[in-house]
Amino acid sequence: MLKTGICNLSQIKNGVKFKDLFGKEKNLSITLYDQICQESNADELAERILLLFSDERGAYKRTYAKRFEEFDQASLGHIKGYFEEKTSLYIHDAAVSDGRTAVDFFEKTKELFPKLEYLASDFNPKVYVLEKGRLKVTVSHTAKILEVLWPPFVFNTIKRDSWRYYPLNHFIRLAIQYFIVPSLINSYQRGELKAKELMLFAPSALNRARTDQRFILGTHNLLQPFNRQYHIIRAMNVLNISYFTKNEFFQVLRNIHSGLLNDGLFITGSNQDAGSLVNGGVYKKTANGFEQIWQSGTGSPIANYISQFDQ
Repeated sequence: MLKTGICNLSQIKNGVKFKDLFGKEKNLSITLYDQICQESNADELAERILLLFSDERGAYKRTYAKRFEEFDQASLGHIKGYFEEKTSLYIHDAAVSDGRTAVDFFEKTKELFPKLEYLASDFNPKVYVLEKGRLKVTVSHTAKILEVLWPPFVFNTIKRDSWRYYPLNHFIRLAIQYFIVPSLINSYQRGELKAKELMLFAPSALNRARTDQRFILGTHNLLQPFNRQYHIIRAMNVLNISYFTKNEFFQVLRNIHSGLLNDGLFITGSNQDAGSLVNGGVYKKTANGFEQIWQSGTGSPIANYISQFDQ
C-alpha cells in the first residue's frame, strides 16, 4: 500500500485526515512548520508535525504543554527557599525540545522572581530546507538528510515508515534519495543553492520570546561547557541512559557543575506522558559535586552518576 503525506497548508485547511487506512499517522512535512504559526491551532499542528520527525541523532523534537506541572510546583518551592524574591535570577533550561515545557516553567517562575533571565536552549533547533521544482529536502546543520518531500509523498529518512505496511514507499524513497536528491545536496554544499532556515521551537515559545525579553531561545549542546554561570540549570527528559554513554554523562555533569554559581540548583527529571509522575529531583551544587535536596518518584534515572560525580 502507498502512504501519502501532508504537503501543504491547504490540505490541513480543507480537513485532510491525519491518519491513513491502517490508523497510522501521516507525515506532515516539516516544511510547513513556519506556515502554521498564524493558525488558531498552531501549537496543535506543530505537535503533529513533530510527532514523527526527529533530528539527525534519532531524537524526537517534541514535548507536551503542562508535562511537569506537579514537579514544577515542587521545584519552585525549593527555589523560593534558596533565593530572595529580589534576586536577579539567571536560569538555563537545557534540551527543551520544542520549548513548551520551558514556557510553562518560565510563566510560573516569573511570578515569584520578576527580575529574571530565562534561557531555553536545545541542541541544534534549526533545520534547513532546500527546494528545486517539486522537490524539497530538509537537512540538518551537518547536511544530513532528514526529510524528502516529493508530493504527494513525505519521506522521513531518519524514522522511516514500516517496510511491512508500505514497501512501495521505500522503493520510491530510495529512487528519489539516490538518483535525484544528490545533485540538490551538491549544489547546496557548493554554495549554489540557498537554504530556507526553520526554527523548530513551538509557536508558543516563539511568541513568548517575541513578547517578553526575559525569555530567550538559544542553542546549546550539553556536552559543551556553558558560556556563563547560572543560579539554576534545568534538564528535563534528556539525561537518559539511551542518549549518552557513561563518560558522556560525567562530561555533562562537569559542564553543569561548572555552569552553576556557588550553591546553585540543578533540576532534572524524566517522565512519559503529560501529568505522569516525574522521576527526578533538585540538587544543590557543592564544592565537589551535587547534594540532593528533594526527590520525586524514584529519583533521576542517572541518580547513580550524580552521586558518584566528583569534580
